[in-house]
Amino acid sequence: MLTHKINPVKITLKLALATLAAALAAAPFVRAQDDTAAVPVAPSTAAAGKGAKGVKGAKGANKGARDQVAQRDTMLAEKLNLTDTQQQQLADLRAKQAEELKAAKGDRAKMASLAKSAPDQVRALLTPEQQKLFDAIKPEGSPGKAGAPKAKKAGKL
Repeated sequence: MLTHKINPVKITLKLALATLAAALAAAPFVRAQDDTAAVPVAPSTAAAGKGAKGVKGAKGANKGARDQVAQRDTMLAEKLNLTDTQQQQLADLRAKQAEELKAAKGDRAKMASLAKSAPDQVRALLTPEQQKLFDAIKPEGSPGKAGAPKAKKAGKL
């Protein structure tokens, strides 16, 4: 009778090599993805972005930013109970902000100033009661108060 020990390391190695060989064999049939970097453009609502022409891929790359702004505006409309007039004013404001950001492209100081003033511009459209609710809403992507610096990760300077 033959006794044969099964070596799990050899089996694992053979499986890994077989998987690698299969992946390499299929490689010519896999289509490469486009890895070109899109140029970021100022976020705006979908209405503000209509007809805008930009760098190839920029329109698709900014769709997410426009969607986030639109989602935030929808959330504000619901939480603050905005009137139709206020919603239109907000859409007009977003279009204006997008144009200002586009004009300031490359000027970091100007872009930062515009971004910092955006909440105040929205706040100006609101009634005093809505302003109180607006002030209580934590800005998206911010760990604390609006304008508060984000905590740095350990190990980074």
